[in-house]
Amino acid sequence: MPELPEVEVIRRFLNRNIVQEKIDSLDILYDRSVEFEGDFNASVLCGQRICFVDRKGKYLHLGLDRNDLVIHLRMTGQLYFEPEREPKDHIRWVMNFQSGRKLYFRDVRKFGRLVVHPKGAPKFCKNAEIGFEPWEMPLALWFDELKTERAIKAVLLDQHILAGVGNIYADEALYQSGIHPERKASSLDQHEANNLLMAVRVVMEKGIRFGGTTFRDYLGGDGKKGSMQDHLSVYQKTGSKCRKCSGPISRIKVAGRSSHFCPRCQK
Repeated sequence: MPELPEVEVIRRFLNRNIVQEKIDSLDILYDRSVEFEGDFNASVLCGQRICFVDRKGKYLHLGLDRNDLVIHLRMTGQLYFEPEREPKDHIRWVMNFQSGRKLYFRDVRKFGRLVVHPKGAPKFCKNAEIGFEPWEMPLALWFDELKTERAIKAVLLDQHILAGVGNIYADEALYQSGIHPERKASSLDQHEANNLLMAVRVVMEKGIRFGGTTFRDYLGGDGKKGSMQDHLSVYQKTGSKCRKCSGPISRIKVAGRSSHFCPRCQK
């Protein structure tokens, strides 16, 4: 599933390519891929200009003249232009612009969603508010959020606490800060908590710099794969040598997710 760095790479691409474009129509090829919050249908988008492309955690936010669009890529969603040919497989919707350009949403697993909201009222999560992004999280509040018996890996993955962090970057941040993924969050002292938050920020920034992580489905808006997978230290490195101590990288289940770590460096 694309995490914050991958979605940010796509946001920057869209920001360069579709801002000020006017929507001519939206072709919905899979009904469940598009939802309308309010008395809307696809025709309401016709003629509206895309004013900005923003992001909240793993969600894309497109501001229009009279509506807001929220896009969640989920596991396999891809957004891209295909000027030379129209792809036929797994396309769920196509946004046609008055300029003649087309933005395609491809989604093999069919979990991705485009949600049309009333202007000024986009919702990024149906169950609760999304938490702070790593760069916005106040240190005092972060330390307070760690006063729980939950495993620290589970806290990192909780989108209501820290927005945009998924399995890949959680494992990398825990490795960089020398913290075992099963360790109770409440056992971290303030220095360790601060170091972990800084590590999250560093690995996120690195992920953006290398265009995101591509193992299977993720592509940037330009159709290119990211290269962060070539710079990971522990994620999906089971059995490989630790870069710090040369011991073997291990894998366990934490909070229902595979977690990769070095048993020597992360105690």
